[in-house]
Amino acid sequence: MARRRQSTKLIEAKNRAKREGWHKWLRRGPGEEADERALLNGCRFDARRAQHVVDFAHRYGTLTEGAFKGQRFDLLDWQHDWLSRLFGWVKESTEWGYSIRRFRYTYLEVPKKNGKTPLASLGVNYLTFGDSYGRQINTHVVATTRKQAERLLLHAIRQIKNREELDRVATIRKLEGFYSIGYGDNLVNVLAADPESADGINGHVVADELHRWVGFEFYNTLRWALASQPEGLFVGITTAGCDLQSVCRTLHEKTHAINAGRQVDEAFLGEIWAADPKDDPHSPKVWRKANPSLGTTRAAPLKLSTFRADYEAAKVDPTQWPTWMRLRLNQWQSGLGTWIDELGGIGKWDAGETARRAAKRKRIDCYEAFTAEQLRGGTCYAALDGATHHDTTALVLAFPEEKTDELIRVLPTFWLPRAEAEKQQARVPYQQWSEAGLITLTDGDAVDFDQVFRDAVELLNMFRCERLYFDPLFQAEWLTAKIEAETGVERVEFPQTIMHFAPCMAAAARLIVLHKLRHNGHAVLTWQLGQCEAKTDANNNRRPVKRQKDSYKTVDGVVAMVMSLRDAIAGEVERDYYEDHEVEWI
Repeated sequence: MARRRQSTKLIEAKNRAKREGWHKWLRRGPGEEADERALLNGCRFDARRAQHVVDFAHRYGTLTEGAFKGQRFDLLDWQHDWLSRLFGWVKESTEWGYSIRRFRYTYLEVPKKNGKTPLASLGVNYLTFGDSYGRQINTHVVATTRKQAERLLLHAIRQIKNREELDRVATIRKLEGFYSIGYGDNLVNVLAADPESADGINGHVVADELHRWVGFEFYNTLRWALASQPEGLFVGITTAGCDLQSVCRTLHEKTHAINAGRQVDEAFLGEIWAADPKDDPHSPKVWRKANPSLGTTRAAPLKLSTFRADYEAAKVDPTQWPTWMRLRLNQWQSGLGTWIDELGGIGKWDAGETARRAAKRKRIDCYEAFTAEQLRGGTCYAALDGATHHDTTALVLAFPEEKTDELIRVLPTFWLPRAEAEKQQARVPYQQWSEAGLITLTDGDAVDFDQVFRDAVELLNMFRCERLYFDPLFQAEWLTAKIEAETGVERVEFPQTIMHFAPCMAAAARLIVLHKLRHNGHAVLTWQLGQCEAKTDANNNRRPVKRQKDSYKTVDGVVAMVMSLRDAIAGEVERDYYEDHEVEWI
């Protein structure tokens, strides 16, 4: 299996990290490739900065409720590592003239009662008192309501009250009925999930219980709070939720994609503590895997005895069990799963470079390093799934391997209106994909089908394409007719019915499980596969669909890929007589 080799530059950077004593802050496993990319881009770990936040926690952090109220907040290992990594990684900035934090966005998802609240409130106080030296920067604590946001702020205020040094320099008062913290020119206040209330704000954002947030408008507005700050920070802390169309779920998926190496964003730090879907929820080993603060010692915030008692109550009550799974094992409870989840998860398709490297010679996914140029002149079958405004237009070519039975390589191409890409920029990295050559953004608010035609003709002329399948109900009649006239590729209607998709879906599923449906790491196709669902009829026939008709989570590339397998799966699939003939009456 082809694996990415470490460049000389990367090896030298790692050796420098060893010499300087911070090599341990390069992640192993999830996040490893992200840190390696950051190294190559000039990022480094500043142990002094990391120790500064740890020392602040040791000196000023306190617990503010329960049996440990007023006692010192001793960081657990996972909290120590998260804070150190968040504040320790830096990058030289030629624009600002000094080193700035690498991470501008962080997402932490961890089950209830693992110490999220004291950790978040400690973060608020560190940003205010420990990190603001020599600059004016506000911190905004946000939640679905100002009352919810104030609950977190009150924990920060109690920590201040517990330490005379902080209490002496802080100004605590109520503004518009809600508490605020002042320190010199710096202010900490609360905001509710109202886009208008967030307009014009400037500074850090600490977002609590993201799984309760509805819609994206408030989140999109908050992102601009960091724009004028060299080290502005967005901190999102939450447990798992139920809404798969939410901001929280989007950040959840982004965390997995970046940590697996499928998406690139060196300024984003995501960490998720959860049981895997296939883990045994009755196993204490799985409980500890999902709950980093679970233990039997006095220092453990989450006691094993309490955890077990909650488990015993939930396992005999079907109404409690889903909630227990979400709050205690951090498993999302949507009641719905994606198609790739049924096949073993997105790792079956693309496990990421780090996992492939660890597997050595064993094949663990469908990734294969190949290019369009390497396939030039090969026989293929094509499928076009089009859209006009909100969805992508996708052309996928399937190349059966003549020497290996059932092995098929797929080569996708995507188009999207630039206006839609700009609209979705906070949720989907279309601009980044465009810059990487993975999708073409056409001017205006509708797809430029003249551009699609030119690109498709250029691509198809590289290969011996046998057929081009298309949806007859979509506005593809004239487009595919032009392509056929220009290239000579036979165009064939592919009605979007479950019976037409069923054999291709079954074949695609089998090939993915066997790691024989090969792709070259195309990020757009992988993103779409990760959210595609399968609609099933009474006979277990299936077709690919997206969860909600108006969802921003597009699946057009998956639809086109499945369509392209119509002839590629072991030659011509047997067709029903009545697909091509009228009913005969006798």
